[in-house]
Amino acid sequence: MTRVVYVLTAAWQGFTRSTYMTIASTLTVALMLLLFAFFVVTDRGLQSAVSLLESKVELVAYLSDDAKLSQILDLKTRIERDPAVARVDYVSKDDAMKRLKDLASDRPDIGPIADTGTNPLPASLEIKLASAQDSQRVAAELRAEIGSGAVTDVADNPQVVDKLLTITRVLSIGGLAVLGMMLFVALFVIVNTIRIAVHARRDEIEIMQLVGATDRLVAAPFVIEGMLVGLFGAAIALLALIAGAGPVTAALIQFLDILPVSLGPNFLAQLAGGVVAFALLMGAGGATISVRTHLAK
Repeated sequence: MTRVVYVLTAAWQGFTRSTYMTIASTLTVALMLLLFAFFVVTDRGLQSAVSLLESKVELVAYLSDDAKLSQILDLKTRIERDPAVARVDYVSKDDAMKRLKDLASDRPDIGPIADTGTNPLPASLEIKLASAQDSQRVAAELRAEIGSGAVTDVADNPQVVDKLLTITRVLSIGGLAVLGMMLFVALFVIVNTIRIAVHARRDEIEIMQLVGATDRLVAAPFVIEGMLVGLFGAAIALLALIAGAGPVTAALIQFLDILPVSLGPNFLAQLAGGVVAFALLMGAGGATISVRTHLAK
């Protein structure tokens, strides 16, 4: 119990001893955490939008007018067995014509659809994919059916799918790069803050080592001090985030108003927990690096 009191007291004294240095490091960490939170919110919104767009990716297999019902059902069953396929919908010739007429009524540039007595539109199978990454493979397998079964043509849009997949990769790689940069900056700030504190108390550390104190006991107050820097920085970042949540959310929704982007019901709580955990981890990690470097000399 005495050791715990000593560690906590020494940590608080170290945190409050150099006021200007503590304020500067805490505000710097708070800024990094605020940027981290902003990046997480933006990345979640963009990922949600891209995921929604990927869920809209579909293929269309046009069917021959001479295709038998058994052939269509067999093809539909085989497609549905593919793990990459989420759903397969059959669109009859009449349904296709009805869709075209509905579209024409909403698009004056298309003009009215004349009733010629015959329906030139083919029946089709609309295939919604569970994963956009499998679009090219599924399309190739469907094209292999052309000429030998019920399929006469396959419609897809590989350029759009490639762009979506490129955006997904860029967001993933860019996210890791930004997080790595923030981790480095936060560690750099905390390491140098604790290094100054260790240097100022070097005589006290030597005395503790002479009387038999372990490296763990020597390091504990500095680790707690680093965590305090991170915790106060997290508190400032979260307060700033709460103050700006309304305008930022409104701007984000307005920017992505064409898509029903959802961040999730528990996103804010998860974000707050992530910021605090990130801050404590950086504080403890930075302090540990500084103290071990000093003790190793």
